[in-house]
Amino acid sequence: MSKTVLNNIHYVYKETFKNYPRIKWFLLINFITELLVPFLAIVITTIVVYILTNNTNVEAYILIIIGVTVLTYILESLRYWSFLRYSFENTFTRNSTFWNRLSKHQITTDYINVESMDKRKIISKAFEAIKSNYYGIEMLLKQTPLILINIVGLIIYGVLITLYVPVVLVILVLMTIINFILTKRANIYLANKKNELNDEFLEQYYLTKDSTNPNYGKDIRLYNLGNWFDKLFVNLTKNRRRVTSKIEKRFLTANFSNTLFLFIRDAVGYGIVIGLVINNRIDLTTFTFLTGIITGFSLWLNGFTEASNQLRACNISVDKYRECIETEDRLRNNQGLSVSDLKLPITVEFKNVTFSYPKSKKPVIENLNFKIISGENLALVGNNGAGKTTVIKLLCGLYKPDEGSIEFNGINVSEFSTEDYMSLISVVFQDSEPLSLTIEDNISCVKNSDVDKAKLDYALENSGLKDKVMSLENKEKTYITQTFDESGIRLSGGEIQKLMLARSLYKGTSLLVLDEPTASLDPISEEKMYLKYEEYTEDSTSIFISHRLASTKFCDRIIFLDDGKIVEEGTHKELMKLNKLYREVFDIQAQYYMEGEENES
Repeated sequence: MSKTVLNNIHYVYKETFKNYPRIKWFLLINFITELLVPFLAIVITTIVVYILTNNTNVEAYILIIIGVTVLTYILESLRYWSFLRYSFENTFTRNSTFWNRLSKHQITTDYINVESMDKRKIISKAFEAIKSNYYGIEMLLKQTPLILINIVGLIIYGVLITLYVPVVLVILVLMTIINFILTKRANIYLANKKNELNDEFLEQYYLTKDSTNPNYGKDIRLYNLGNWFDKLFVNLTKNRRRVTSKIEKRFLTANFSNTLFLFIRDAVGYGIVIGLVINNRIDLTTFTFLTGIITGFSLWLNGFTEASNQLRACNISVDKYRECIETEDRLRNNQGLSVSDLKLPITVEFKNVTFSYPKSKKPVIENLNFKIISGENLALVGNNGAGKTTVIKLLCGLYKPDEGSIEFNGINVSEFSTEDYMSLISVVFQDSEPLSLTIEDNISCVKNSDVDKAKLDYALENSGLKDKVMSLENKEKTYITQTFDESGIRLSGGEIQKLMLARSLYKGTSLLVLDEPTASLDPISEEKMYLKYEEYTEDSTSIFISHRLASTKFCDRIIFLDDGKIVEEGTHKELMKLNKLYREVFDIQAQYYMEGEENES
């Protein structure tokens, strides 16, 4: 839901003043000097004309002019200094307070909020509000004081004009209202087209990210995908040019009309004042003062119109920012129970759990019931799309069930503190990728100063990664990829698996989940890897996910999922004896594997 301009101004300044209270003083100094400097310039010019047209004490007025000039210089210096300080603080506020808040929100918000394309588009539009000096939050911080300064200037100058020629004030205001309407339409059009441009920017971002990703570099070259990327870039660029061309035409028309009306406004205003001089109704001193005031009033009006339209455009992007960071988190609980209250051993139970993805009419998981005993090795198997990974994401607290509950020792997991609860679980997903940080950072996931060296050595030793690390010049301080260090390394698929095992060993949780991290391996190699995981985590409860049934024969219990439901459950031998779907899929997979072996031989 969109917020009013005043509501967003209050929000932005409240956050700004709370984090950087000294910015108020720069704002106040700039406000006062912006009003006084142009008025003093008019006063100096008026005094000079008065001296030239009247027989008066020149020396006295020269002293006044010198005094006013010195005061103007001091105020102008203060104006410029306060403007620079205020602008610097605005940029710093945007890059610290508001950028950090959005970044933190993106990391801590419910996983489902960053998984869907609709949510990612909202995040992209939110970043529009904080990535530029000339748009969004920083522009709002710049334009709001200008509006207030222009309003006060209009009131002061308007009163002075009314004392002499009130009809000029009416003409100036009417012409400015017309200009305001024309410019407002152009800005509204720009704001509406911004959404279209943002969507295309997001597409360009992903294209750039994928086309420059070293992991895709081989395929792009071997399959000549460069031309495909190039065509997509060209089409997006053409569309952006088409949209921006329409925007430019709108503003060109508005600017041409504005220039014409400004000329008419000033010509009529000055014409009336000149007529008063010709008819001897005012003297040259008053004429000089009035022309200065009329010019100033016109500038205040122009400034108010421009700042108002800019502020309306800013308001739309600030709306998107607030919509993003104010997205409701259904899962996060910072005030819940501590997992230290749980008594060992821990039993995990799914009770009548049903879950559907947003916009999906059919549940992915439906009325799911099963229990995991402490120390048990459980396998969740089934064909691709059976719902195995969704079950794990529900268990990890990344999703919230639509119906039913997930309980640890009879306590609904939603009652635990989110961070506390997640500390119980180690997960290695099938698409796990190392961060572009050091090996130590990837394993410990904590600051360097907090790394437990003993745990790190244990994790490296038992994951089989220690020999590799010791052979490197910088040992565990070696960066993975060259993103932050040119001497960084690239790990093979097997080494990445070992790194993820080391991470889970370092965390040392009581519940380990392996969601097909070895899906690229053949069934025998995958089984060996799973057995190695089991060996290193024999005191933990382990859940093994696979669509290849031969890999999980060693497990204490196997749950076979199909279409989000449990269709069979038992040990490998028991399920084979049942001679149902599990046996059928196992035999088919075994046949495919044996045929592959024969073809290779």
